[in-house]
Amino acid sequence: MGSETRQEQVCERCGRSADADARFCSHCGAPLAERSREERRLVSILFVDLEGFTAASEQADPEDVRETLTRFHAAAREQIEAYGGRLEKFIGDAVMAVFGAPVAHGDDAERAVRAGLRVLAAVDGLRDTGPMLAARAAVNTGEALVTLGRPETGEALAIGDVVNTAARLQTSAPPGRLVVGRETHRATREAVEYESLPAVDAKGKAEPVEAWLAVRPLVEPSERPARLGPFVGRARELDVVRSVWRQALHERRPQLVTVVGPPGIGKSRLVREVATEVEASGGRVLRGRCVPYEERTGYHASAQLVRQAFGIFDSDVEQVAREKLVAGVAALLPPVEAEDATRYLALLLGLGTDAPVVTQRLLFLALRRVIECLGAERPVLVVYEDIHWAAASELDLIEYLGGQLRETGCSVLALTRPELLDERPWGAWLPAHTSLVLGPLAAAEVAAMASSLVAEATPDDAVERLVARAEGNPLFVEELAAALADGTAAGA
Repeated sequence: MGSETRQEQVCERCGRSADADARFCSHCGAPLAERSREERRLVSILFVDLEGFTAASEQADPEDVRETLTRFHAAAREQIEAYGGRLEKFIGDAVMAVFGAPVAHGDDAERAVRAGLRVLAAVDGLRDTGPMLAARAAVNTGEALVTLGRPETGEALAIGDVVNTAARLQTSAPPGRLVVGRETHRATREAVEYESLPAVDAKGKAEPVEAWLAVRPLVEPSERPARLGPFVGRARELDVVRSVWRQALHERRPQLVTVVGPPGIGKSRLVREVATEVEASGGRVLRGRCVPYEERTGYHASAQLVRQAFGIFDSDVEQVAREKLVAGVAALLPPVEAEDATRYLALLLGLGTDAPVVTQRLLFLALRRVIECLGAERPVLVVYEDIHWAAASELDLIEYLGGQLRETGCSVLALTRPELLDERPWGAWLPAHTSLVLGPLAAAEVAAMASSLVAEATPDDAVERLVARAEGNPLFVEELAAALADGTAAGA
């Protein structure tokens, strides 16, 4: 007797699978969408195509062709899914993926570009074990008609001009490179370095399509260029953080401050303002960013802090990184602590080490002592960004630092979206913890910010529509102002 195939659906809130007949997600409790419905969504489409593979396949053994395509498809699927994308289909030697449906994130365009660059790197790596391969890639962002709940009909997940344009852009990319369209560039230009390209004459398009060549992702938050308007509002919150900082400096009493708010509400902008003041007064700022993709180790952000503290670059080979770590720890910690701390921090950084398995508390202690000694030399502000994406082990470490740092000039700032508070009672047991919840800016503050960002010739009614649409979100103000500057009808 044949077994029935178990069908599933995907929760749009958390991305987990659920039974096809379920009405609510068993993980987060959110209502589940109907099994088949269409919706207009802002999506980013990734196309990757092997360069010249079809022509080369004519003279190749069919089994070799199949093996090469299998390896390419597997590598592409791994990178696309690691960045939260949905593999739409394989079209011979081409791959299409959708970011933003069925599960949408706040940074789908960035995810698509990063995934595309990783796929190209993976294809380049396949040369070591097979024929010479090269690929072209493109990402385009725009509105598409998407099918949610995907019935078993084989219909496309996303349909629209954004898909066709992505395919056309892909054919214009140089071998081994990735190009993006206008909307993708606008959404990711602070996270990815680009070079401008001539507009592409795309088949079926009345006008040439603007295009940019992706050079490299900007991984660290501190690398991202500041394209910011004036700092408006948040006077009370800024005073609170300043007060905590002064307490750390004058009373040597470290404290954890958690800044909570939805995407774009100004968490990073507030911290940037604080960090500028800290550095201007002779203090030091160490930043670590938690990420929902890439090589998500258990202590991703904490490893960034250690690398910054000792001048270790991602490009450093393991031996150089280890030498910097050994020298940095030896210069900072007392000799009786330095050897053990170096071993534990090497584990944190993922450096090859012969250290035995250590308890979590010893690793935590090693980072704590580094921060305490840094704070004894000069004041230090430790910033953890996006901790809603942190692994549970890193959250434990941040809370440990908030409760155990002693007698040093240090403050710890953690930035998070509200969903973290749904997962765990954050900071509840800490003796010194301050939580700041950022709400929307007042209309007058939004208007002041918008006026500083748009050109003087911008019509007043366009600015008014921008203010209304931004709904008090500073990031929306910046993006809508940029759209006006680019000639997009942002206020329509």
